[in-house]
Amino acid sequence: MLAAGSVYIAQPSKESEFKLWNLSDIHLASAACDEDHVRKDIEEISNDPYALWIGAGDYAEFITHSDRRFDPESVAPWVDLRDLNNLGRITYERLRDLFAPIAGKCLGLGIGNHGRTYSLNNDGADRHGWLCTELGCQNLTYSAMKHLVFCRFNKGVSPGIIDRPAAGTCSRHMFRLWMHHGAGGAQTKGGKMNRLKKFMDAFEADIYMMGHVHDQTGTREVVLSTDGSGSKLIQKEKIGVISGGYLKTYTQGVTTYGEVAGYNPTTMGAAWVTIKPETRELAGRI
Repeated sequence: MLAAGSVYIAQPSKESEFKLWNLSDIHLASAACDEDHVRKDIEEISNDPYALWIGAGDYAEFITHSDRRFDPESVAPWVDLRDLNNLGRITYERLRDLFAPIAGKCLGLGIGNHGRTYSLNNDGADRHGWLCTELGCQNLTYSAMKHLVFCRFNKGVSPGIIDRPAAGTCSRHMFRLWMHHGAGGAQTKGGKMNRLKKFMDAFEADIYMMGHVHDQTGTREVVLSTDGSGSKLIQKEKIGVISGGYLKTYTQGVTTYGEVAGYNPTTMGAAWVTIKPETRELAGRI
């Protein structure tokens, strides 16, 4: 796990509202990956000046011919037979090009079980680290906690990631972000939510993001506390989201391992959380 430090974000006004996306489980290189949907979400992030994002892993499928789940008909058409010996390099280069338009809005990239397993069992190269370097994004490893510090200046600024401002130059609002690729093989909504709830109970944060289970959902928790004087009750909220995926369980003309296992259809697309720094209001696409 990584204590990932702080990132500073310019906040133009008291009314500013940011949208933090959780991109996860793209499974590029599978014939069942909906690349059009991926590109649509990336375009939306690119066009929104208040959009930020993290990556929660499993950006590519990485099921090779040595894997018992391998099926040539389930490989994306752009993967040539000769590419299978260089699948890591070819796929990560495609991921780099896919993420390049929104690299400047990225708060960090985590790795998932598919990427980690491929790296350990195949070429041994740190492909994920290479991708982070190419995009100029922080490597969040498998799980991380990171401070999001929103900075409102007296003069007009554009929203976005900035260098750490000098003390006294802005008012600041800090939110603690926790991320983990996700774990477990639950198929029911309750089982997936239980995993997220366990994470929310075990780690102290304001925003929780995970992927892995391909189901766009989430929850909000309320905690009572007291103010600095100890004489007034205050209510604190935290929100957790699970990202949907971009790998279709059931695809016309393709038999996926998810279909064979009888998995539920995937909830398509990323989850996101909106943040109003000044009022500390959090809402989510859940």
